[in-house]
Amino acid sequence: MAGTIDSIHVLHVDDKLDFAELTATFLEREDDRFTVDTAPSASEARAHLDETAYDCVVSDHDMPGQNGIEFLKEVREVYPDLPFILYTGKGSEEVASDAISAGVTEYIQKESGSSQYTVLANRIRNAVEKYHAQTELADREKRLNLFFEQSPLGVIEWDENFNFVRLNDAAEQILGYSEDAVVGRSWEVIVPDSEQEPVDDVVSDLLENSGGYRSVNENIRENGERIVCEWHNRVVSDDSGDVVAVFSQFQDITEKEERKAELQRSERRYKAVFNDPNILVGLLEPDGTVVDINQTAMDYIDPTLDEITGEPFWETPWFDQAEGIQQAVKERVNRAADGEYVEFEADLVRPTGDPYTVEGVFRPV
Repeated sequence: MAGTIDSIHVLHVDDKLDFAELTATFLEREDDRFTVDTAPSASEARAHLDETAYDCVVSDHDMPGQNGIEFLKEVREVYPDLPFILYTGKGSEEVASDAISAGVTEYIQKESGSSQYTVLANRIRNAVEKYHAQTELADREKRLNLFFEQSPLGVIEWDENFNFVRLNDAAEQILGYSEDAVVGRSWEVIVPDSEQEPVDDVVSDLLENSGGYRSVNENIRENGERIVCEWHNRVVSDDSGDVVAVFSQFQDITEKEERKAELQRSERRYKAVFNDPNILVGLLEPDGTVVDINQTAMDYIDPTLDEITGEPFWETPWFDQAEGIQQAVKERVNRAADGEYVEFEADLVRPTGDPYTVEGVFRPV
């Protein structure tokens, strides 16, 4: 963890300025990431804290004006988590107890010899690394909570057994359940019996393989209404691979699925009509070029569908017997493109020379 911190800015407060500067020199030798500022009193130290962001405060206890514990209490009011090490030459159990009660991070007594600076440097490093780790964790937790609360999608946090831990407002609105009504209960409460087995497979795969998983399935709202939801699930694991939490983002796609089903039904109806073996059917662009022709109509000419696709309909082999027929078809297509329902009858000839008559309609879609 120490390697991830590029610099450590320390404020050393001691009324014996020579000692404070000597300590700063030794600390900066111990670790080139250290930058140490000094202050001879708590009042000057407060001015430093107002102007500069520090990673750690090291303070003597016996100082004129305000002692170390009084200074610590003042710092804690503004910086509740900032590492604060009481580094004093006149310690006692009472001072240590008061320091702990006031929220001191470390309590160290001054000693003779340079080895004390090695100990102090280690305590500073450990305190700062822990502080940065906690700060980073708190920032991540804050961002996660903001995402959780503000997501327009439903978001659910599950425990390692896939029981509800919390829901955001969107999830409550989609499912109709309040958070209090489902916390601690299994996912099964929102899944109908018909979907239990496939959803159970998703849950098992998700917990065994971690990572993410997308699924679409029916769900049951609190009032019994069935809806279709699209789910995006993700497992959060710790460094050892143990599952810490599972998050799901989801949305109600019932209307979307209904529109999709209706579109599929319409498509089937369209294909049933288009491919009717007793009717010649064609689909044209508004400018009259061929998009598709059914096989029944294709049986009346020699070219393939690929050869006539994109060609003006009136120039296809059905109408190449006479210029008058082609002109009449073009005029009817243009009228249909303008929104008119145009009925027609035409006498045509097969490639074999056999005549046939068609009647039908050009109609706009």
